[in-house]
Amino acid sequence: MISITTKPKNDIILLAPDKEIYDVIAQNQKLNIQRISLMDNFELDINAIIELAEKTSPKAIIFSSPHYPTANQFDEGDVLTLARELEIPIIVDEAYVEFGKYSLVNQVQYFDNLTVIRSFAKAWGLGATSSAYLISDPKYINLLKENYFIEEIPPIHILATIHILQAPYKFVELINNFIVERKRVIEHLKILSGLKVSRSDTNFLFIRYKNEISELYDQLCSKGIIVQTFDNNQSFKDKEKSFLVTLGDTTTNERFILAAIEALETML
Repeated sequence: MISITTKPKNDIILLAPDKEIYDVIAQNQKLNIQRISLMDNFELDINAIIELAEKTSPKAIIFSSPHYPTANQFDEGDVLTLARELEIPIIVDEAYVEFGKYSLVNQVQYFDNLTVIRSFAKAWGLGATSSAYLISDPKYINLLKENYFIEEIPPIHILATIHILQAPYKFVELINNFIVERKRVIEHLKILSGLKVSRSDTNFLFIRYKNEISELYDQLCSKGIIVQTFDNNQSFKDKEKSFLVTLGDTTTNERFILAAIEALETML
C-alpha cells in the first residue's frame, strides 16, 4: 500500500511510538518520515496530526490500532475524523483487533482513503503462516493487482486458514475467555505497589514501573519470566520504566503474577 501511494522523497506520517516495521518500510521506499507523538493518555493527537499534514503534505499515514506497544485501541471517532479531514490514504493495521472493542472494516465503504489491514497471526494463532488480508477502496486494490504479482499461498497455509474460517466460533470462544483472563490479571497487578498497568485491547499488557526497569527485569528473568523492554529506537515518555508482557493461559499468567509479587518484595 505504501509503495503504490508514495514516491521516493515523499513525506509519510508515523506515530511515536509504533511498530518499527513502518520505519523500515518508509526507509526502504526512501520516504521522509514525519513523526507525531501520542498524547499522554496514548490517544491520537488529532489536531497535531492535521496540522502536521497541512504543513508537510504527506502522501500517507499508517499506524496500528489496537496499538503497539501501548496496547490500547484508539478512539474510533478520532480515526474516522482523520479519514474525513485528510485526503491522503489512512492505513490502519488491525493485527490485534480481535482483542479490541471494534473494527474499522465496515467503515471502508464510506471512506475511499481508508485501508484496513487484518491478520490471522495473533488471535487466530497463525503467526507462522503470515496469513493476512486488507480491505480498501477498489482503486487501491486494482493498483495492487496491476503492480504486484500475488504470490501463491502454500497449501498448508490455505488449509489452516480455511479451518479457522469454517469454524470461527471455536476461536471466538477462546478469544472471549482470554479477554476475561486478561481482565483478571490486570486487576491483580493493579494492587501491586510500584506498577501501573494501562488499559489493554491486545494480547499483551503495557506496564510502567516506578523506577528504571533494569532491576525488575533481572528479578523476573531469574524467575523464568521474560518481558520486553524498550531500546533507543522507541521514543516515548518513561520508556526506561516501561515493559510489555504477553499473556498466556491461566497457569502461565499465575506464574507471572507470582513472579512479579516476589520480585517487588525482594526490591523493597
